[in-house]
Amino acid sequence: MTLPLHSVRTYEELDGAHGREIFFRPHRHRAAEFLPLRGVVTVGARVCALVDLSQNGAALEWPRGLPVAVGDPLERVVVRFDDLTVYDSEARVGSVREVEGASTVGISFAGLISIDEVLNLRVIRGFAEGAQPTQPWRAPGQETFKVLVAELALRMEDASHELQKLESDLPWHVLNDESSAARQALIATLRSGIAAEIVGALEQADRAIRSAPPAHAPALRDYSRRHLHDFLMLAPAAHRAYHKPFGYPGDYEVMRFLYERPFEGSTLFAKAVSLAVDQMAASRAVRTRKDLVKRRLKARLEQRQKPLHVLAIASGPAQELSELLQEMPELPAPLEMVLFDQDKAALAYAYRRLQPLCERRQGEVKVIYLHESIKRLLRDQTLFDGFGKFDLIYSAGLFDYLRTPTSVQLVRDFYSRLAPGGELLVANMVPENPSRWYMEHHLDWYLLYRSRAELLEMGIAAAPGASQQLLEEETGVNPFIEISRS
Repeated sequence: MTLPLHSVRTYEELDGAHGREIFFRPHRHRAAEFLPLRGVVTVGARVCALVDLSQNGAALEWPRGLPVAVGDPLERVVVRFDDLTVYDSEARVGSVREVEGASTVGISFAGLISIDEVLNLRVIRGFAEGAQPTQPWRAPGQETFKVLVAELALRMEDASHELQKLESDLPWHVLNDESSAARQALIATLRSGIAAEIVGALEQADRAIRSAPPAHAPALRDYSRRHLHDFLMLAPAAHRAYHKPFGYPGDYEVMRFLYERPFEGSTLFAKAVSLAVDQMAASRAVRTRKDLVKRRLKARLEQRQKPLHVLAIASGPAQELSELLQEMPELPAPLEMVLFDQDKAALAYAYRRLQPLCERRQGEVKVIYLHESIKRLLRDQTLFDGFGKFDLIYSAGLFDYLRTPTSVQLVRDFYSRLAPGGELLVANMVPENPSRWYMEHHLDWYLLYRSRAELLEMGIAAAPGASQQLLEEETGVNPFIEISRS
């Protein structure tokens, strides 16, 4: 390789020592620099502590009461580091210094020693003592889980090579042009092929790990991350959920990937992994719970002539409303909706999508974008007082993060804001979520799961005597409790 001319320097330009007179002296290494090796020096029959050492001499802590003078010959000096003898011969006293009543004696060797050999031995000994096999991935048993994870890693490695070749054989538009029929065929092929394989294997691993003792979870998490994490992070939705740029995993951009952008990634293999993430149970539940809310909105609108007042809690990108307005050219009744979210960017995105749809409807749709913190939502029971009563209040994702006392308090407050005949919908993921292990171990995405019985108990505690029932979205992962006000 030819270096650029400006990076090549002549010998005359090289930096060296500076000053009036520079004489080379072998470098002196303090005794502590040799740790974990410990240097021992014997002078005759006496043992002396090593202060420093160079190629041609050493400094020693001289024994108290033993006479010594500059120029004294020393018949035999032995320098050892553990089992390595680096010097065994005569020497001569070159200096004597008194420091706080102790003598430090400098000696000159009759020949040179190999300091490099000592330093290399220090590195090896340090490795041997410091490289204790912690093996954070090791957990006893759980062979089925480990086999599933290891085999999936091999399958994904093979798939990455297979799809790299396929990508090189396909023209640009097949990978990027959404109008391409070949692109749609490619997506269908990947969905039913490698993406379905990945999802199936991940769900098998989820079932296998459920029998593991909780104490083994950190090791098993490390095991699966060592095998699979780099592959899974190729999916932009997974990568964003794991890195949490807004501080929490399920931000509106993650939801956008799940709603609108399933085929994303820098390579064809990355796009296939994205399709797998898109097909996982929790991802599908996000879409089917949105569909459930959209159906309830539509049904309520079709039953009314006067305006329908709706409150959406933690509304995110408001996908259900956007789809509803696109699917219904004319609304049976006016719609007045409050979108509450603590993420200003989510509300800004919802505004960009919804405002053109609302403007075309000449006042039949009114949307209020309420930007406030979840902290205030939980503490300030006057937050929604200025909006009157609501015919429908719904929360699809917030309660997955709230403890039961907080959840009961919030449901009680929402229920008090329902107009007669109004209904409250609150969703919560159930513990049997087949994506749970993947979410917890690979995305650091932990939810407060509730069984269906616990959902009903929460509703009864918050609104005793009210009409209540469970509503199921299609995956069975994210049921709602519906509480109606008579």
